[in-house]
Amino acid sequence: MLAESKELIENYHHYFKRIPRNLYWLVIVDNHFNDRYYFFLYNQKIGAKLLHSHELLALVHDKAKYKQVLADLTAISNLRIEYRDTTHLVEPTAEITNDKVHGHYH
Repeated sequence: MLAESKELIENYHHYFKRIPRNLYWLVIVDNHFNDRYYFFLYNQKIGAKLLHSHELLALVHDKAKYKQVLADLTAISNLRIEYRDTTHLVEPTAEITNDKVHGHYH
């Protein structure tokens, strides 16, 4: 097993507490800006809006390592995996030009 896989699995077990009435899922981000694959564990208490995310691993862009680490992760986890890619950003927003609350209104 790769050292990266061991680190990922160790962090996964550290943050995945299996707390009742909490939803858990994995998010993998292919970040082209930092040339890395990021693995996150998200959790949310049912009925709450607040999300918690924990970074499990930042892996250098290496397709072979990525495939092996992903295979090792799916071997120990049945959580849903959401894939994201920075070339297709989720909900891009316009630049804030007028913000009276934070003093940007001159």
